[in-house]
Amino acid sequence: MPHETKVPEFLKLVTSHEVRLRAFALSLIPHWADAEEILQQAYLVMWQKFDGFEVGSSFFSWSARIIHLTALDFRKRQRRSAIRFGDEFLENVAQETCAAADELAERERALSECVKKLKPKQRQLLDLRYREDRSGEQMARAMGTTADAVYQALARIRKALLDCVSRRLGQSQSLA
Repeated sequence: MPHETKVPEFLKLVTSHEVRLRAFALSLIPHWADAEEILQQAYLVMWQKFDGFEVGSSFFSWSARIIHLTALDFRKRQRRSAIRFGDEFLENVAQETCAAADELAERERALSECVKKLKPKQRQLLDLRYREDRSGEQMARAMGTTADAVYQALARIRKALLDCVSRRLGQSQSLA
């Protein structure tokens, strides 16, 4: 991959998976600062090995393996913690976290598709609540209605989204 296309592709993949990668690192090393150090070291290794990454394969799985190996190396170098988990335990946590991450990504895709099916006013209400973190009163003022009506509408939207996601996941599991 030419260098000029390598940088944007790498950055795009890292930023789109950043939250999941950070959560994965924290699942292996419970101390925030240590997990952050591991993640930074792993990013460096990912960059160095990015030419070996197969475009179209799972970037998360590839990255998670690098983070896992970086965490194992970190644990070998850092033996100051009073609580020490064995490598087998960490291996099991890594496998479970990867499996959960895949399931969460599938749920996230289903939710995204279900949100697209909502009416514009319903999406606006969700944006006000979850993107802008507005209170019921603030949303009511913005929408020109009462806080009670906002809460009822949000409850209906959440129920509709839950039903939609459940149906989509049920369909995808029956196809597997």
